[in-house]
Amino acid sequence: MTHSQQMIQVDNVVQLPLPFEGYPGTGENNKGWSYLLAESVAFKKDVMHGIRIQKPNQEKVPGWIQRIIESGQCNTIYVENLSLSEAEKSRIQSLCEKYSVSVVNLTIAASQHEQQNVVIGPW
Repeated sequence: MTHSQQMIQVDNVVQLPLPFEGYPGTGENNKGWSYLLAESVAFKKDVMHGIRIQKPNQEKVPGWIQRIIESGQCNTIYVENLSLSEAEKSRIQSLCEKYSVSVVNLTIAASQHEQQNVVIGPW
């Protein structure tokens, strides 16, 4: 493994979840789990109640998100480079409202100045 490959692995660690006021799952209804479906990013080791799952093929992603939401055990699902059809998006939005879950799309893009992955907003 080259030095640049090691740097990429170190830089692909994301500090999640991102707590902010009104964040789903804060307060009395905290279900406690955050899920990350990703190919190249991971939670930091000290993140409590975070589960990273290797992102499946694109056609399976909506079904996985739906099952995670319906489990009733999560407050946030982070998905690397999420792409949904309008029907899938509508269904997932409906489930998010019903179960008080947030789905966050983490857009990962290669930096032009450095050959590493960067998570970009908006936040």
